[in-house]
Amino acid sequence: MKILFYGAGVIGSLYASELFSYKDIIKECINDEEDKYQIEDKTLVEITILARGKRLEGIKKNGIIIDHYLQKKETIENVPVIETLEEEDVYDFIFVIMRKNQVLEILPNLQRNKSKNIIFLGNNGTGIDDYQDLISKERIILGFPSAGGRREGPIIKSIHSEKGSITLGEINGEITPRLLLIKKIFEAANFPTILTDNIDAWLKYHIALVSPLANGIYYADGDNYRLAKDREGIKLVIRAIKEGFTVLKNLNIPICPDYVKKLERYPRFLQRFFLKKILGSEKGELALRDHAMAAIDEMRQIADEFQEIIKKSSVPTPSINKLYEYIPRK
Repeated sequence: MKILFYGAGVIGSLYASELFSYKDIIKECINDEEDKYQIEDKTLVEITILARGKRLEGIKKNGIIIDHYLQKKETIENVPVIETLEEEDVYDFIFVIMRKNQVLEILPNLQRNKSKNIIFLGNNGTGIDDYQDLISKERIILGFPSAGGRREGPIIKSIHSEKGSITLGEINGEITPRLLLIKKIFEAANFPTILTDNIDAWLKYHIALVSPLANGIYYADGDNYRLAKDREGIKLVIRAIKEGFTVLKNLNIPICPDYVKKLERYPRFLQRFFLKKILGSEKGELALRDHAMAAIDEMRQIADEFQEIIKKSSVPTPSINKLYEYIPRK
């Protein structure tokens, strides 16, 4: 079985490194019973990562170095690295883990490649609309990784809980044999995996949550600790999140995942308390602030995508619109 991680940022590096370190266990796992989704070769498990520029040279020289923040350990794995994906480089699974705007740039390359399964992990407010003109629906799986962090030179400082999960789903909502196989692979490497029957709704509600949080950090000049102390800023972010959820419900998009339902049931003072606590911590810095500041272009992309969703509804969104103005422009 051959797996490629296309993108060597924080999450791509984390997943490639961990699956590489567990490849013998993964091999045992996929051979211990007959899988309904058949892969060509179960005799080996090959994990590869695609990187470019200085990151490519850094992985070749140093391997992938992960500082696991919560686990308080450092790992180094010499994961094989490539610079380009050729048409005949066939993998059982290609995991694309890049910013949404960067993903759009590499679609022609993925279109030419012969691999059957391409899993797009990341923020996405348009489902497969931006992909399907170049890549057939049958090849596409969507999902989202629950991990964050930042690069510090050659080291990836990663924040990921052992209880944290990867969420995956087919466009048609079916729980297919290939989804079950991916779940088995990741859980063999200690990454809990959730399969959803409505990944499009899941991703839209995620953007309704994460976009106001990122824009709130821009409102506070990139300082999550400052935002945590700003009572009016916290209230503005919460109102924007509420507006986003209302927009999606107005469009009859079912509420998911379950944490969204729970979040909505919390009284407003508890919402403020938890958001202040998260933003005022190093975990909030690693999980929220660092990505928001490193990926301003992506945050602008998904905010624009949500603006298009808003236009289809009849819901006023003054708080979303106010925070939108704070997104840095080039």
